[in-house]
Amino acid sequence: MKRLQISRILCGLVVFTLLSGSSYAVRVKDLAGIRGMRDNQLTGFGIVVGLNGTGDTTDSLMSRKPLRNALERMAISITPNEIKGRSIAGVMVTATLPPFAKQGQKLDVTISTVGDAISLRGGTLFVTPLRAHNREVFAVAQGPVVGIPMGVELPAERARLGAESYQFDQKRSIVPTVGYVIGGALVEREINIDLNSRTRLFLNLKEADFTTAFRLSKAINKALGDGSARSVDAGTVEISVPASYLGQTVELISRVENLEIEPDTIAKVVLDERTGTIVMGTHVRILPIAISFGNLNIKIGDDTPVALPAAPGQAGQAGQAIPEIAQTSVTEESGVILFKGGVDIKEVVDGLNKIGISNADLLEVLKTIKSAGALQAELVIK
Repeated sequence: MKRLQISRILCGLVVFTLLSGSSYAVRVKDLAGIRGMRDNQLTGFGIVVGLNGTGDTTDSLMSRKPLRNALERMAISITPNEIKGRSIAGVMVTATLPPFAKQGQKLDVTISTVGDAISLRGGTLFVTPLRAHNREVFAVAQGPVVGIPMGVELPAERARLGAESYQFDQKRSIVPTVGYVIGGALVEREINIDLNSRTRLFLNLKEADFTTAFRLSKAINKALGDGSARSVDAGTVEISVPASYLGQTVELISRVENLEIEPDTIAKVVLDERTGTIVMGTHVRILPIAISFGNLNIKIGDDTPVALPAAPGQAGQAGQAIPEIAQTSVTEESGVILFKGGVDIKEVVDGLNKIGISNADLLEVLKTIKSAGALQAELVIK
C-alpha cells in the first residue's frame, strides 16, 4: 500500500520548493548586481551564402541588394537580377556583449532569416558588423552556420533534398530558419567602466524585496562597518566605499558579493497544466474553507467539530462528532478529508495524493481554492 501511495505521488509530478529562510543562505552575487555592469544587445544585417537551394527566391531583394553592395566594395559590378539561384539569404544577426568584454574576445551569434528562405543549414555567414543602439560597431561576425540538422525543412524541400527518411524529433522545436555561429563574432570595441574612481556603488536586486534589501544592507554594514550601506528602496542598496578601499573597488566588490544572506520571497504557487507540475513555497497558507469535489468533501481550518459518516467496518456511530486533529486525517471510505487549522498547501496536496486524486483534478482544486480567496499566495498558471 505504501509503495502504491509513493507511486501515485511520483506519477503526479508534484514538485515542492521548500524555501526555508532559516536553512538556505545565498551569496550576494547570485541575488544582486552592480549598477552599470550589464549586457548590451548588438544587431546587424547580414547575408548567408553557400545554401543548397534553400535560400531566398529571386523575388526577394533582402539578400540580393546587400550582396551587390558587398561585391561592389570588392570591385565587382553586378545587378540584383544577375544573381541567380537560391544560394543566399538575408538574415538578422544578434549577439550579446557582456560587461568587461575585451578586444579579440569571441561571442556567439544568432542568425534569423528575414526573407523567404527555407533553411540556413550548410550556409556561411558573410562578414557582418554588429552595432549597438547608438549605431557604433562593437563586433564583427562571420562563420559557418550550425544548429540545424538535416530534415527540418518543409516536406517538399525535404524530399527534394533527399532527407525524407530523416527521423526528426518534433519536441526539439528546431526551426530551420534560425541558426547559430559559435564564437563567430570578434569584439572590436570595449565598453569602459572605471570602477576604481567611484566613491559609491549601487547594488540592484534581481528580485525586488524590502526584506531582502534590508538584510543585504545589514550584512554589508556588519562586514564593513556601520554606515557603509543603506537600503534605498526594495531593489537598491547603496554602498559608500570605505577609505581603506578607495582605488581598490574590485577588492571591495569581491568581498561584498561573497557575503551570504537569507533572501525573503512572497508566497507563490506555480501550476504547469501541460506537465501537471506544482511548485510552491513553505509560506503558502489556506484560510478556513469547505470544498465539495465529486464524491470528495474537504474541510480545512475550522475548530468546529465535524460529523462524519461512519465507514463500513469501523467502530463508532454514524454522525459522531470528530474534533480537529493535529495531523491530516484521510478517510477514504467516507470520502471526507479533515485538515487541522492553519494548514499549509503542502499538507493539502499530500492528503489529496494519498487518496489517489488525479493530477488534473488536483490542479482544478487549487484553482478553485484561489478563486474562493482562501489561497493566500500568488497563483501562476502556465
